Amino acid sequence: MGPALSATAARLERDGVRSARIGRPASSPPVTGHPADRRLILAAALGLAGSLALTGVVAAWLARPPTPAGPVVVSSLTPRPLVLPAAWFVRPGTATETAPGRIDLAIPWSELTGSALPGLMRVTATKAPETEALLSPARRYARFLTAEAQPLTEGLMRRRFRAGTPFEGEDLYLEGEGSRFAARCATGPVPEPDAACLSEIRIGTLSLRLRFSADRLPSWSAGLAGLERLFGTSP
Repeated sequence: MGPALSATAARLERDGVRSARIGRPASSPPVTGHPADRRLILAAALGLAGSLALTGVVAAWLARPPTPAGPVVVSSLTPRPLVLPAAWFVRPGTATETAPGRIDLAIPWSELTGSALPGLMRVTATKAPETEALLSPARRYARFLTAEAQPLTEGLMRRRFRAGTPFEGEDLYLEGEGSRFAARCATGPVPEPDAACLSEIRIGTLSLRLRFSADRLPSWSAGLAGLERLFGTSP
């Protein structure tokens, strides 16, 4: 062995001894990942993906449309039991055979008129009081109305309420004297446009309170005929 090679070997030996004294190896091997760690990471990722998929399935199940229920028979309001679709009932608790003296419904205009009219008519039905006939709407509201009267093509007469009266901001729509049909409708913007008009009618032993959009006024006759078909006493 030559002098240069001997010197190099001696230097390497000294470096090895010095490294051993300070507690670290002479040369550090490269750090490599363990296969077990990779398997754990993969398993965690698969578990998270499965949880997200399950959450999506549950959300879709909760958001599914309710299964249509069968018809509901209400026999406490009229001599002839009423058979109505369960989907019309606003308050599910009233959709029972032993309904109280009131039912609240949301009836599609298409069902009332047999046409493609959109929207709903909100109907509150109660037993009509056994009292003498009230004044017709034309006479009942006469002192609150202006002299203006505007005939409409659908067979209604529009009357305006005077400013400063309890009905300011509304118009009155009458069929004749209003004994068969009358409605008060807001003239300006309202929070619920689909309930801008209020009408109270009587069919048989029932008193019906109606709420609907002013856009449905031209269809008042067809809507009223549909209500008479549903709630009338004739079989």
